[in-house]
Amino acid sequence: MRYLFLLAVFLLPLVSMAQPNPIGNFNSEAAWIHAPRISTMPAHTLSATDTCLIVISNRKTTTDSLRYMSEERDGKKLHYFFVFTHDGRWNVLPVNSLGEALKYIPDINNDWLLYTEGMGKLFTSDLARGLTVAGQYKLNVILFDYPSISTTKKQLGNYFFAIGNARTAYLDFGDAFKNVMQLHTEKRMGNGKLTMLYHSMGNHVIRQLVKHHMLAPINDKVWVDNLVLNAPCVPRRGHKKWINKIAFAKRIYVNYNNNDFTLGGAYLASKKIQLGQKPVRNISKKVIYVNFNTLVDRGHSNFLSIPGRTAAKPAPTRYYNTILHGDAVDLTN
Repeated sequence: MRYLFLLAVFLLPLVSMAQPNPIGNFNSEAAWIHAPRISTMPAHTLSATDTCLIVISNRKTTTDSLRYMSEERDGKKLHYFFVFTHDGRWNVLPVNSLGEALKYIPDINNDWLLYTEGMGKLFTSDLARGLTVAGQYKLNVILFDYPSISTTKKQLGNYFFAIGNARTAYLDFGDAFKNVMQLHTEKRMGNGKLTMLYHSMGNHVIRQLVKHHMLAPINDKVWVDNLVLNAPCVPRRGHKKWINKIAFAKRIYVNYNNNDFTLGGAYLASKKIQLGQKPVRNISKKVIYVNFNTLVDRGHSNFLSIPGRTAAKPAPTRYYNTILHGDAVDLTN
């Protein structure tokens, strides 16, 4: 085992260097200026065509007026924000609760997505992902934000930093999921359909919620149309046992790719086959497994058209447009 770990130490940086830098310019002064924290909503009214985002974050706040959200987990409280774009600029309004944030949503009856990202996100880059999903798929999005990269660590250190925070985020977000369920059930989130998407390492949040017996408060009725475990960067072994305990979703999708380059790096670091690579053993009858390999080759974030990268391909985009809007996929197509 010692030799396997050493192999990972030497090879993971090579895998990381072959991918875009996850931090990029997102910690630059320009990036933070582009996402200013505001104290009040502007006088103009938001329209249904404006891109909006609700953020629930477990990060610590800072006293820095520019970089106001840290790279550390708070552990004591959650922070809520309503985010919207205007004149090419983001605006980040702190609010006291999810209920308060809902008051600012232009079209409350639109379909909803509860979205949890994977490794490599500062607060600014997580906002970028959330706004991209909201704009690309015309969804109301609630982003669950946790620290998943540090500007002070190198590749392997950041892997363990991110996975540690992903594995503990369930402690913070469990009550928030219950809050969403209550608001959705009471129709305070309108009449749209609702989907949960966990991407990559973000799948640890739902996995840990189940494994630590904290699922019960949101599991006594069906209130989610689709639960999407996308390119899950969690161990394949034993996934049937914990997924079978989930009863709150009408449908459960696992999107996988046995050639996924990013999950190959996770395998090198953990020596565990990831669920998003090859979920072929002891599969769950509750799950719809979708193989993306022939469509995306070595792709990982196949649902997004990320600036600076190759745009998402038409076929995956059509598929995601279906499931993220809470509809069932035609499996005969």
